[in-house]
Amino acid sequence: MVERKFYKHLGPLKLVDLLNGLDVDIPEGQFGDIEIKNAAPVDQAGVFDICYYEGRKAKAVLADCKASVCLVSPENAEHAGANNIVAVHSKNPRADFARVLERLYRPHDYEFGPQSFDEKFMAPGAIAGIGASIGKGTTLGPNAVIGPGVTIGENCKIGANVSIEFATLGDGCVVQNGAVIGGSGFGVAMSNDGCVDVPHIGTVEIGNNVSIGCQTTIDRAMFGATIIGDGCKFDNQVQVAHNVKIGTNCIFAAFVGLSGSCNIGNNVVMGGRVGIPDHINIGDGAVMAANSATMRDIPPGETYSGIPAIPIREHMRQISAIRKLTQKKPQ
Repeated sequence: MVERKFYKHLGPLKLVDLLNGLDVDIPEGQFGDIEIKNAAPVDQAGVFDICYYEGRKAKAVLADCKASVCLVSPENAEHAGANNIVAVHSKNPRADFARVLERLYRPHDYEFGPQSFDEKFMAPGAIAGIGASIGKGTTLGPNAVIGPGVTIGENCKIGANVSIEFATLGDGCVVQNGAVIGGSGFGVAMSNDGCVDVPHIGTVEIGNNVSIGCQTTIDRAMFGATIIGDGCKFDNQVQVAHNVKIGTNCIFAAFVGLSGSCNIGNNVVMGGRVGIPDHINIGDGAVMAANSATMRDIPPGETYSGIPAIPIREHMRQISAIRKLTQKKPQ
């Protein structure tokens, strides 16, 4: 579930120890001494895993859950119990799950020592953590930071002040100055004590011949991987959030923002300042005009524009109609 080259696994832990100090209740008769090995999303959790659920479809979702333990609100606890899951009562399941993640996993610290790659291709100030792998012909610009366990393929060019962590890059990639790959995704949970940052323990997987512009950011996944396919091209200051999946040969102009868990097909083109909310699907070959923002899935091969985005011909007709209305002389 979690890449050991990037994260220390601190489990297994007994449930009672894992939840120590949290404002949760283990109902009477449940087994607080059971061992928890991993944390996982509710739809991916297996035996010896802990998960959480917040929502109104608990009966259906928890019926298919394989976890040993689930953090749920008291009103959803009966649905977990019906599937022989230990239901831990929590007023804020997501926030308590965030604290559980911190107790089960910890990113590897930066440590330095002999490396297996040729360090002569590293400019002054560039560093690489233990376990990093850098392919033949790849160069690192001044002050580039390559995290522990990161893999970079052959003949890549990494610019100045680039940060790459928790990531794998293929061959022939170009990462321009100031880009950040593998930073923590934006996840926040509400608790009685205020906002809680949700740890992200996933990775970034980037294919071959990908170009990433200056100050573009690609966040690592909460679980699993944020995926960028072969041949994709990113302009400056593009934001790719956690768990986004992008196909091959896509083009993203400056200031595009892709929210978490979007699925982008192959050969997609997005103009400048396009915005996509989370969990949206964009079909193969779709085009989004500059400054547009969709609120729904976009089918393959279509061109959309506007806010909210609609087929571009319909959008142009609407603009034309508005212009005609504003040009009419008063009676």
